[in-house]
Amino acid sequence: MRQVHELDRVDREILRLLEADARTPNSEIARTVGVSAVTVADRIARLRDIGLIERFTIHIDPGKLGFDTAAIVHFEPNSAPHSDDVGHIANHPAVRSCYKITGDALLLLVLRVRDSTELNSVLIQFNEYGRTHSSLILTSELEQRPWFNDWPSQPMQALVRRTRGY
Repeated sequence: MRQVHELDRVDREILRLLEADARTPNSEIARTVGVSAVTVADRIARLRDIGLIERFTIHIDPGKLGFDTAAIVHFEPNSAPHSDDVGHIANHPAVRSCYKITGDALLLLVLRVRDSTELNSVLIQFNEYGRTHSSLILTSELEQRPWFNDWPSQPMQALVRRTRGY
């Protein structure tokens, strides 16, 4: 069974700051939290050792790379779930996330493509291996909900703001 770890106020504040910007220097975290930089470094090392912090990473804006179209695709394979066909789908370059799920489909895929023409092409490829049900993602303002930072108190305002362009 997976171990659950209790976090104190200092751990939570360190995680909140790192979640907002993983490049925040320990000295800045220490000033904000009210502990020494050595304590911050020790806490971060402990959080990594216990597996709570898995990695430090960056967030890339796919739109700035030209991948403006996003879709959620439910995929139901024609063959056994452990076949090479399923691996072929999961390893497709357009697949940015892949989840094994319950229900009618085996996989929930998040795709990023350049446009609807490319999405159509990818879906045609996928249909060789099984059935797809797709939905376009219109906005992603509320993607990757933070664990320790505040979520917008008015989530619909965040979605409407992007829709209206302000």
